Amino acid sequence: MSALPEALPLALAAAFAPAAILVLILLLAAEHPRRLVFAYLAGAAVTVGGIGVGGLLLLTASGTTQQDSRSASASVDLVLGIALVALAAWSWRRRQRPPGDRDGKASEGRMATISHRATASVRWAFFLGLLMYLGSPLYVAAIKAVADSGDSSPSQLLAVLICAFCVLLFVEVPALVLLVRPDGLRATLERFTGWLSANSWALAAVLAGAAGTWLLVSGITSLD
Repeated sequence: MSALPEALPLALAAAFAPAAILVLILLLAAEHPRRLVFAYLAGAAVTVGGIGVGGLLLLTASGTTQQDSRSASASVDLVLGIALVALAAWSWRRRQRPPGDRDGKASEGRMATISHRATASVRWAFFLGLLMYLGSPLYVAAIKAVADSGDSSPSQLLAVLICAFCVLLFVEVPALVLLVRPDGLRATLERFTGWLSANSWALAAVLAGAAGTWLLVSGITSLD
């Protein structure tokens, strides 16, 4: 698992997904949050695990790893880097958006709808878990780092599963707290919600921008 020093920071950065965390907060604030949170975690685990294993197999079979083709591998890094820089710019603009603008009101309406549905049934919470963790370029970059390692297939698979576990940390920790100390979760939730509202998109922009810049530099260097 030689790729973990490179892949784990990307996976941990992917764990900070503001929209997915906001949905989790809605579930935690429900009257009976335990079953909803565990359903949400189950759905997220299916998505993240499927993307991890499927992505690893696809990268290996398509010959886009460094062992197969340095130029093809570098091209994938460049595409991921561009996607992450674009994501960083979008997240930063979202941070600077005035609270009373039209898009903000529309977002509040959508979030209210999600809140109602997410707290209404375990099935809907599971579906949201499937949906909210689709398509993170940071996680894909972590999988790419594992595929580039040249380790054995079992070692790469284990590394991807460790990365998947890290991506889900913001869901796994609250789920564990619900089992161990549910009463102490509400006060922590209130403090975290305030901090998240003020800083989430700025932090997401910084993480995506840093990873995107690193991938662009890595890709350009590999093409030389």
